[in-house]
Amino acid sequence: MKRGILTIALAVLSLMGSRAQQAYELVSLTSTTVKANDGNTYRGEKGRIKVPENRENENSEWLELPFFRMKTEHERPLAPIFIFEGGPGDDPSALQRLSEFAPILKAFAERSDVVLVDQRGNGGAIPKLSCPNTLQFSLDTPLDLSTFRKVYRKYMEDCSGSWQKKGRDLSGYNVISMADDVEALRQAMSYGKVMLFGGSFGSHHALAYIKRYPENVDRILLDSPEGLPHTVKLPSSADEILEQLSGLVKTNAELSQEIPSFTDLVRDVLEGLEQHPIRVSTTHPITSKEVHIVLGKFDLQFITGIDLGRRAYRELPYRYLQMKKGDYSWLASRAIHLRLAHIESLMAALTDCASATASDRMLAVQTEAKEAILGNALNNVIFEVMDILPIKDISKELNQYFKSGIPIVLICGRQDARTPVSNAEEILEVFTNGRLVVVEHGSHDLFSEALDQLLPIMQGYLKAEHPLEFVVPERIVAPLNLRTR
Repeated sequence: MKRGILTIALAVLSLMGSRAQQAYELVSLTSTTVKANDGNTYRGEKGRIKVPENRENENSEWLELPFFRMKTEHERPLAPIFIFEGGPGDDPSALQRLSEFAPILKAFAERSDVVLVDQRGNGGAIPKLSCPNTLQFSLDTPLDLSTFRKVYRKYMEDCSGSWQKKGRDLSGYNVISMADDVEALRQAMSYGKVMLFGGSFGSHHALAYIKRYPENVDRILLDSPEGLPHTVKLPSSADEILEQLSGLVKTNAELSQEIPSFTDLVRDVLEGLEQHPIRVSTTHPITSKEVHIVLGKFDLQFITGIDLGRRAYRELPYRYLQMKKGDYSWLASRAIHLRLAHIESLMAALTDCASATASDRMLAVQTEAKEAILGNALNNVIFEVMDILPIKDISKELNQYFKSGIPIVLICGRQDARTPVSNAEEILEVFTNGRLVVVEHGSHDLFSEALDQLLPIMQGYLKAEHPLEFVVPERIVAPLNLRTR
């Protein structure tokens, strides 16, 4: 193994219980500065750590993961905060967007070191499991689930095969291995107990770490929480959020005059596209030339599913009203970006599919999707490749019952279809010292909707000497601001 700056000799960790032995090597750790978007410069350290690709194979290849640490200047520091990124497989990763996130990291570093590490297979990790090609769909016919599934399966099969030919063990890309990566970094940095902060998939990742290494956790803060069995989304969640949105539309003086029932409007527009697909002109995202695209029901279900749990849900009533009046330009502009030059992450597919092995919700998904307004749009087609990817079944590790008294605060949005409030309520059944903050009108994009209200809560909780004594509100309200024109 090549030695880097500040090389630390190879350390072997003897893990508890049935955990296989793992090794790590801290390759480098150097001072750095980050020029942030707010105009300020922030000091920190960047480093890289090597870990086995498959800890169950003594002859495993190695991975290299970059990380960033911002050290606290407090004279009486608390446990360090490890940040668990969402996704999985966001591109660029949070670590690659430090200029955006450095001010928040600094806010968290008041009493603790803050550590952010890239997910294996993503961001600046080596290897990064990028796929060599793009998903391509015809513009001349409406997109349908059968076609999407067929093209996506071939795409992922080719991508997976190309990496296996390079000798990569793809069964090592799962949330359990990722939890072990964080543990290796904790050991390498000589930390004792740590605090965990994660959102969306990052909360799933953090919960996997807690279950595996509970003795190492001081406290937990999760936003938009995805519990261990929640990787597979329930179609009924989308229906519930549509009903909630319909109720919000009724309270809007302008929209309610033209939309008596938003859910009825959604059904009407979808039914219209199912019976009569429509040909619309739009701008080609690559050539910038005007082209035509044929749109159908699945196109709209898919895009509505993307926006429903995001802050863009505020535009959906207006957009559906425009389509009802014959203007499909918004749908065309969104759909063409999905039909052309659409890149999927193999790392994301491997990780999500491995976590899905722990879910007993697949049968419920199949049943609910038949009647749900958006079908199975929340899940896309990612789980359609579980049978062709060399994933590890991690159901035993994730499904094993556990109870915890570790202090935990969960923050979730009332209008979040991807990680609904019910997720948080189920997670709190495991934790005896858990509290929940619900953001009314909040979606999966809480920090762009209510950061001014949430940051003091998060910062206060993470720097409290006694986290259970820190008071958190049960409810805050984000601006609604439904689009009307």
